[in-house]
Amino acid sequence: MQARTIKNTVVDEANHRTYIVLAPRVLSDGEIYRAIRQEILRRGGKPLAHGETLTLTVTSSGRSIPPAPEPEPQREPPSPAAPNPNEKERLASPPASPGSALNG
Repeated sequence: MQARTIKNTVVDEANHRTYIVLAPRVLSDGEIYRAIRQEILRRGGKPLAHGETLTLTVTSSGRSIPPAPEPEPQREPPSPAAPNPNEKERLASPPASPGSALNG
């Protein structure tokens, strides 16, 4: 049987931020704000961006479970159609020897 998870939500209307704290029970205001503060400090004190939502999970003992890191956006490899100036030099034919034009 899976334990019930309660969604404790705080909305910061002034900064357009939402904090969602998942816990096995309804948390008091102090417990919610402590969990949020600890998570922000764990992130280096960097506040959320305008409009961002922070979701974290708290265990029955009150400890935060760190969220899974978000994957970094994939960078596209350079387009094969874009010419590489260094590649042109490697593909150019080698210079002819000084006497080859006279021998022909």
